Amino acid sequence: MKNKILMFILIGISLYITVVVIEFCWIYAVQGDNIWNYLKDSWNWYKTLLI
Repeated sequence: MKNKILMFILIGISLYITVVVIEFCWIYAVQGDNIWNYLKDSWNWYKTLLI
């Protein structure tokens, strides 16, 4: 039982990491070398959305 739970947790973490890597690759493909400014602008947008 513990092995199944551990396997599901590891699969979930690996899927999360895969999605994050794909997202950063997509942002780099769209924005090019301007990725840092894009991430800062996105972060500022989310901060103003929550405030």
